[in-house]
Amino acid sequence: MLEKRIRNKNLLKKVVAPEVAAGAIKDGMNIGTAGGILPSGPRMFFKALAERAKKGEIKEVNIWSVALLSNEIDGLLAETGMLKRRFGSIWDNTIRKGINTGKIQSNDLRVEMFSHYLRSKTIGKLNVSVIEAIGITEEGHIVPPPGLVELPNQVEAADIVIVEINSTIPAEIEGICDVYVAKNPPHQEVIPFNRLSDRIGTPYIPAGEGKITYIIESNLPEVHPPVLPISEESKVMADLLLSFLREEVKQGKMPPNLLPLACGIGNVSDAVMKLLAKSEFENLEVFSPLIGDGVFELIDAGKCNIATAPGILVSNEVWKRFCDNIEEYKKKVIVRSVDVSHDPGIIKRLGCIVLNNALEVDIYGHVNSTHIGGTLLVNGVGGGGVYAANGYLSIFLTNSTGKGGNVSSVVPMVAHVDHTEHSVDVIITEQGLADVRGLSPVERAEKIIANCAHPDYRPLLTDYLERARKLGGHEPHILDEAFSFYTRLKKTGTMKES
Repeated sequence: MLEKRIRNKNLLKKVVAPEVAAGAIKDGMNIGTAGGILPSGPRMFFKALAERAKKGEIKEVNIWSVALLSNEIDGLLAETGMLKRRFGSIWDNTIRKGINTGKIQSNDLRVEMFSHYLRSKTIGKLNVSVIEAIGITEEGHIVPPPGLVELPNQVEAADIVIVEINSTIPAEIEGICDVYVAKNPPHQEVIPFNRLSDRIGTPYIPAGEGKITYIIESNLPEVHPPVLPISEESKVMADLLLSFLREEVKQGKMPPNLLPLACGIGNVSDAVMKLLAKSEFENLEVFSPLIGDGVFELIDAGKCNIATAPGILVSNEVWKRFCDNIEEYKKKVIVRSVDVSHDPGIIKRLGCIVLNNALEVDIYGHVNSTHIGGTLLVNGVGGGGVYAANGYLSIFLTNSTGKGGNVSSVVPMVAHVDHTEHSVDVIITEQGLADVRGLSPVERAEKIIANCAHPDYRPLLTDYLERARKLGGHEPHILDEAFSFYTRLKKTGTMKES
């Protein structure tokens, strides 16, 4: 099988056991990686590396990846205690615990800047890139599966390149990727991308015989997230969003087929896609940080002409359907590197409708997407920031309450800010929708409290706003009480007043 996947026969001599490739890693090295089908990845290599740690042969490494990695990589390395630093968003509970207890250093780097950091060595030198692949071309270039993210930049930047060829990924997927690698400033070229169907790069990651250090084989099946039932709250939010978009079209603010959707993944996103699939909207386009189950439902319904993202994160059911109809899906799906998918200019030029999840919002429209109570990291902001700041329409969605109603998702002041009010156009909860475009801070607060806050918390929030206004200011606050919802939760187990 491996001989068929490696079309450059000179590279067969670089095929080694995972243990041999893992032996190239030294203490303190910076290792870049990503999942071919997110959040999988080159797991054979990292299993061998973890065994070295268990034997005491290696004590610490740093992992660089803007991609989500499975517990067979992030979790495994965290369990061994060898993971010193993790750049990028996370998925696994073990590494999350390590970060939140201070055992693992973490920085949720901006996705759109990560490739630049790799090329310029701003955050250090990337020593090793370990990537999952479908195969290798006659010229020695790497054929990526549909999880490209920043892998082309990793290969370019790393001294050691280890390719893990996974034979369970169908070889027919080759060609779905469009690999474009940007240059460093100054005088960086404008990326020649105007339509979602444009192909501006190559179907492979440029490498060559001399760039690849080791090749290892994997037959581990890909990891897929479970299918979760869509909640009633998500259905309500999806319905509110579609009603809003219909009104935007009616008023001439966007075309009848909308603008490219940047929908991401998750319960609400899937609910929106399901509703769109049954709606009157036709000829839709998706330009997104990730392609999930909902986008494939849109494609299957004949509603989506083209969908493009740096990676695919789908359930086992959708992955099987994809593999059974690869050639048809390749006409509709293009996987791109983050140099294109997260370029601010492209997002702005396309005029994306951006859907982002929020943990909580405050009355003035600042959004916390990443840290519970302002302190505990959940996953990371990923590419949400660049999409929110540069999209034509930036929409944030969240349930109005959590923890059985004891936590309000609308608070006087969020304890951590990922997105300021300057990047927020619309906020939606199952209670309602607040279009805050063009409003002053106090006007925003009145609308968010009235439309989005849960009825149990509206009186508290209204009282806070009214008393804050008496103190004056453009964005009024009572600093002694701004975090009172959090302190009350900590003391009593609820944000409600006794």
